[in-house]
Amino acid sequence: MKPNFIKLRTEPPVLALLKLLRSRFLLPEETNDYYFSKLKGYEGECYLDSLLATLTSNSLILCDLLLEQNNTTFQIDTLLLSQKTIYLFEVKNFEGDYYIKNGDWFRKTTGKAITNPFHQLKRCETLLRSLLHARNIKMAIEPYLVFTNPLFTLYQTPLDLPAFFPGQLNYLLKKLNQAPSELNGSHQQLTQFLLSRHVIDSPYDRLPSYKYEELQKGVTCRMCQSFKVAISKYTTKCSACGHTEENKLCILQAAKDLKLLFPDMVLTVKAIERWCDYLYSRKAIWSVLETNYQLIHKGKNSYYL
Repeated sequence: MKPNFIKLRTEPPVLALLKLLRSRFLLPEETNDYYFSKLKGYEGECYLDSLLATLTSNSLILCDLLLEQNNTTFQIDTLLLSQKTIYLFEVKNFEGDYYIKNGDWFRKTTGKAITNPFHQLKRCETLLRSLLHARNIKMAIEPYLVFTNPLFTLYQTPLDLPAFFPGQLNYLLKKLNQAPSELNGSHQQLTQFLLSRHVIDSPYDRLPSYKYEELQKGVTCRMCQSFKVAISKYTTKCSACGHTEENKLCILQAAKDLKLLFPDMVLTVKAIERWCDYLYSRKAIWSVLETNYQLIHKGKNSYYL
């Protein structure tokens, strides 16, 4: 048996947007810090996903759920359903030395307090219990903090802290593999219920204000976001990292990036041409849009959808 990822993890839209903005716009320091925090968290969650994918027991896994209960939204990093138990994981990719004092968490190097991840975990557990209770679902819930970074150390850790540290992740996998794993239709129904309650959150509220005119135009490398690219007849090559990609894929990505940054912008050949700083021919852009988008006929104001 292998675990079944019912809901796969994808890059958070706010992270994708910030990555695009960083390559074309000077972000405020606070927003830049937020970007690196989101990136680090996402990398930690992906690492746990890779570990869970090696499980041999039968289980159902849902990643990155945003749920609402009692007019309160709460995010679950990873949820794993076994036969009798729902495992709730709050993933942290902290790096460096931390300590706990009087129930509060601090960075050891600066003495600066951080948000208590145990409180985050308990809040998720409480709201999830309430959500399931309303549906008369009585499965046991085991909540855990999971620390994925091998460069993380926590001093003065309470013995009863429900956590797995980097050196204990193999033990976590062993524990999950040993859990009873006979699943039936009720487990599938539970996952479908949770998926139906997943909330789509707009990422734009968490971005700094930006305007089209402020963003640098041109073609960026999909691997390293550098503008140092050379365009040949069929390919685009980055001189910074060496990544090479077909022009049609780069044009398609440029169209997607433009619509992500400016959802209300009308997509036309001229708009993509300008966004790419005229590095691709109109014919090449037209061919990509004709193949991948639907043309909405409006005479001179025709556009692609």
